[in-house]
Amino acid sequence: MPNRIKTVTNPKEFFFSENSYPNKSLGQNFIKDLRVIDRIIELAELSSEDEVLEIGPGLGALTLALTDNAGKVVAIEKDKKLVKHLSELFRDYPNVKLVHQDALKADFSSFYSGKKMKAISNLPYSVSSPILFKLLQAREYFSCMVLMLQLEVGERITACPGGKTYGSISVLLQTFMDITTEFRVHPASFWPKPKVDSIVLKLVPLKVPRAAVSDEKLYEKVVRAAFSSRRKMIGNSLQSIMSRDSARELLELSGIDKTRRAETLTIEEFGVLVDKVSLIEKQSMS
Repeated sequence: MPNRIKTVTNPKEFFFSENSYPNKSLGQNFIKDLRVIDRIIELAELSSEDEVLEIGPGLGALTLALTDNAGKVVAIEKDKKLVKHLSELFRDYPNVKLVHQDALKADFSSFYSGKKMKAISNLPYSVSSPILFKLLQAREYFSCMVLMLQLEVGERITACPGGKTYGSISVLLQTFMDITTEFRVHPASFWPKPKVDSIVLKLVPLKVPRAAVSDEKLYEKVVRAAFSSRRKMIGNSLQSIMSRDSARELLELSGIDKTRRAETLTIEEFGVLVDKVSLIEKQSMS
């Protein structure tokens, strides 16, 4: 085990031995700080009964810790070169299932065995936002998620109404998840060093959403439309999916001033807004 730990916590040495370099397009920054990994494991509160989904295991540093603390680990990796390395690293680990696939194309429900999983990952920077939305859509299969993200993305996720970072990702994730900021991670904990700090968040799916949502697809459509033009008043932004008259009627029914901007609306107000859409002619929706 010591040699394996050395391999995964010295990514620079691994790539030099392979005469290659991390793939920037895949957002590859490898965690090498075991203290950060230990904190993530502690946050996840793992037991031998837990099943874990890891997206982007990289060289397997976090994966090794997961295998020692969870009953089963499903690790999805896109990079063929890393899959080869991981296959060798975990060939004697019966509780690890390595999946060579693009996580953006994966069906997370296919890894569900009947017991809710925990998603624990250092998400690749390049795909963190779309992966978050995939996890959101598949939240019924997870009991919690402990995710390391680029600081900027983490700040957008946890932003409150009224701020510049508050947007559609804030509203959609906070509507369905309880989200806590756990700790920041310095660039020196990775190789190659990213240009910004990272942050670890813990997300727990809510049994009941913070807003009354009867149609999640419609809810997402309206929220995204509201933020489609941040500088515009919400009455104008909503015209990307409905007529001017319908937008005005919708806001009047919802008790929301048409001159407000999307970033000032609370999650509860978005819930009211979408609820009133059913009272507007469906034909007006594009």
